[in-house]
Amino acid sequence: MTHRATRGVLEDIDLMVCDMAGTTIQEGGVVYKTLRLSMQEFGLEVAEEEMCPWHGAKKEAVIEHFVRKSGRPEKEIPAIVETISETFEKAINEAYFQESSPVEHIDITLMKYFKQLKGAGVKIALDTGYPQNIQEGLVKKMGFDKVVDSYISSYDVSQGRPYPYMIHTLMQQLNIMDVRRVAKVGDSVRDIEMGRNSGCGLVVGVTSGADSAEALFAAGADIVCDNVTDLPVPKERMQTSNLRLPDLS
Repeated sequence: MTHRATRGVLEDIDLMVCDMAGTTIQEGGVVYKTLRLSMQEFGLEVAEEEMCPWHGAKKEAVIEHFVRKSGRPEKEIPAIVETISETFEKAINEAYFQESSPVEHIDITLMKYFKQLKGAGVKIALDTGYPQNIQEGLVKKMGFDKVVDSYISSYDVSQGRPYPYMIHTLMQQLNIMDVRRVAKVGDSVRDIEMGRNSGCGLVVGVTSGADSAEALFAAGADIVCDNVTDLPVPKERMQTSNLRLPDLS
């Protein structure tokens, strides 16, 4: 089911930027459960519902928030954040990369869909709040390195979602001149906010992950779908440069 009409929405799009967990990867919310448990192991009281506003955020930012909330002395905060971050990374690596890992494509047709998009002239990039090593491991594990044009972590820029820097950096990497020809797709409110803040011509929410359709629309999504593969592949078009030559006639 699609929550608003999507016919033709990608016709004027040159680049689709997709979130990973909950948008292109089905991992059952393991990342948020693991982060919460990592904080609880260090004695922080974090209720499950308190994690919701932090969907899509850089993990150190989440940890720092709850450490500060606990009233720990300011001088101790950096060391505590680092310790919990290390605990989280170890746990998420075990959860994602062991043989029994539940991680899979968000849809069995996802890779075929990505190839169809590329055939139609749409470049594909991935963004995430994961540290680079986890992102790179997932990209290879899921076979995304064989189809996507680029990927970026919030650790590669000064600020992650909802700041626009990941999208603008991907545009630079892939020679995309007009942000209005970029689509941002994600399952969290922060994904939608990043799409809006970066000026994307199309911002799409998906309900395959963290947040509800109502929350995604409230954050500014143009459309909301059940799954990224619900977005119709545009008609094939000629692969042309973003640069226009002046008319010398």
